[in-house]
Amino acid sequence: MKGNKIKEAELASFLRHPANKTFTVEFVKRSTGEIRVMNATTQYAEHLKGGELKYDVFEKGLMPVWDLDKQAFRSIPLDAVISIKVKGKTYSIV
Repeated sequence: MKGNKIKEAELASFLRHPANKTFTVEFVKRSTGEIRVMNATTQYAEHLKGGELKYDVFEKGLMPVWDLDKQAFRSIPLDAVISIKVKGKTYSIV
């Protein structure tokens, strides 16, 4: 990963940045403890159908994303992200 690092506190704004349209994220699932790798985007406005979540994702430390492989909404636990790959560069989370 050669020096490319992102602070956990800056991760949410990094993922929402328009230049980082799609990315691959590696994280630990809270429910099972397994490591998951997901191709995702935070640019998902065209997939919104209306309605509201029953909880505040940001209060729970989650980032809502669109899973590009499963074509469905998912939430990534920001405190469990191991690495992000964007435009060929891999970033570790510190």
